[in-house]
Amino acid sequence: MADQSPGHPEFPEQLIALFEAVHPLDRVARAGYVLRGVAEPESVAAHSHFVALMALLFLEEYPDCWDREKVLAMALIHDLAEARLMDIPMPAADAHLRAAKDAAEQTIIEDLLRGSFEHLTALHQEFIEGRTPEARLLRGLDKAQMMIKVFCYQREHRGNLEEFWENPRNFEDYGVEPVSALFDTICARAGRPRPGARPMSC
Repeated sequence: MADQSPGHPEFPEQLIALFEAVHPLDRVARAGYVLRGVAEPESVAAHSHFVALMALLFLEEYPDCWDREKVLAMALIHDLAEARLMDIPMPAADAHLRAAKDAAEQTIIEDLLRGSFEHLTALHQEFIEGRTPEARLLRGLDKAQMMIKVFCYQREHRGNLEEFWENPRNFEDYGVEPVSALFDTICARAGRPRPGARPMSC
């Protein structure tokens, strides 16, 4: 039997405090959909779950390409800061607030994960910087999940989401060829051209 001796003595209290702090995420709606008339859109918590699931399936399909533990941990924590900051939609966030938003999110993450979980804060910074293979994969999947959701909402005739298909930033693959192939398939399923420059090879 695996050793189940007590870990960090503060762990239970810190775990409860963290879940109290991020509890609002299942009620924080994804703002880009709200602004475009989607009634009852997915929450940030639902988005994070779907990104983590997508990451898991990619890791199963390509088992030797990325650090599995790092990708899944990064996926699960990447939007925790929105429990306090809320969801700031593109393109306004990118055009006017990118550096400030990134810094604020990292500061919030460091506060949320203080104590037993502070080793995870470096993963959030890695995700923001997008320089490692794992961060590039997850940033691409973050966009891909969004476009699959847009495709599903449009099929259900929910919201005015046409502009999502016109913005090349929504199809950034970060040089990850399997993510690029996923974007191509999403566009093919939707019967739409993929905007912007053609994807880079790995």
